[in-house]
Amino acid sequence: MTYSAAFLAAHRDINANYDWWDCAYNNFSRVCDILGIALDQNEPCFSGFSSQGDGASWEGQYVARNHVATYDTAPVAIREYAPKDEALHSIADELCLLARIYGPVWARVTRRSAQYVHDMTMHVGEWDYLDVVSVDDVDVVILEHIEETLTTQFRALACWLYKTLEAEYDYRTSDEAVAEALIANEINETEGTE
Repeated sequence: MTYSAAFLAAHRDINANYDWWDCAYNNFSRVCDILGIALDQNEPCFSGFSSQGDGASWEGQYVARNHVATYDTAPVAIREYAPKDEALHSIADELCLLARIYGPVWARVTRRSAQYVHDMTMHVGEWDYLDVVSVDDVDVVILEHIEETLTTQFRALACWLYKTLEAEYDYRTSDEAVAEALIANEINETEGTE
């Protein structure tokens, strides 16, 4: 069945008028589990896709080691889970490298703004070593590098989520997907319908 452009436009949100982001959020939650990130309740958050300040962010805890060394297993596990996703591979690799060089860490990731939710609102609120090393015994340049690297990788993960959400939204609101939904719901274009 063929629909006019005006009819498709009038029904553009037929696939996006409910919690369409659930699949992307579930995927993101699995990625976070692999990386050693425990998301806070009701996280992640996003806004967008057409205004300045739109984006995605999350709050939670990163622990480079639980029962096994997460930082060592994450690069392999993320490649098994998402074999073609180079952005996720890079994030896992950088977190692993950081832990191998300076030791595993724990970090609390928070959002600085209640109004916006893009990646630049995220920061590492606090962090510490998981081993016996004390931050008081480490040069300030190294401490700053660790915090900067954690923040950069966590923001990169938020950007990855936003791109995933945007791609899903673009697909769901595409002419092809809208037409498929109209056909599946037996919605026909009639004379005089705008």
